[in-house]
Amino acid sequence: MLLHFVAFGSYYAATHWEYEDVDSERLEIEDIEVDIQDIPPELVGGENSPAPVEKQEWVEGTKKDGEDPEEQDVDFNKVSGDGTDKDGYLYAVYGDRPPTPIIDFDLRDFFPPKAKQQGISYAKTIVEVRVDEQGNLVDARVIKADIRKYGFEEAAINIVKYARWSPGYLNGRPTRMNHRIPVNFNLED
Repeated sequence: MLLHFVAFGSYYAATHWEYEDVDSERLEIEDIEVDIQDIPPELVGGENSPAPVEKQEWVEGTKKDGEDPEEQDVDFNKVSGDGTDKDGYLYAVYGDRPPTPIIDFDLRDFFPPKAKQQGISYAKTIVEVRVDEQGNLVDARVIKADIRKYGFEEAAINIVKYARWSPGYLNGRPTRMNHRIPVNFNLED
């Protein structure tokens, strides 16, 4: 009972308490005196200082002697990366058009029977695909699946492998790309 009273009293005080408005012109600011002797020497730097650090060699640009780079020495496009993964596949967000699956079959044929038996009628998976310049699927893997252990991951990979692909484009030319696509399973459609 005491716990209820304390909880209700705290709630009431927190929600019904009227706070006084404070005007910034009425505030009184006081100066505080701080004696440097009160600060421990290890916070100021102490008696010993860290070992001197040698200036690192500059890698980008033409000057390799450690001087600061000039504006023309830095290629800003190289500094931020070129939008590819470790194997050289361009991420689709950096391209003009991502790889597109051409699906001329019914996706319901790939719905896992184990999921049908359990009464599952909808599932969503996200598959990462790698498509080369000719539109050939090179690699596919499931990134995310809403429902696991009912065969949706395997079915999504089979759908992606069974589909024909048009390549991704960059500057009007086919380019090998890395792209993520959703694969939705729906028995109600």
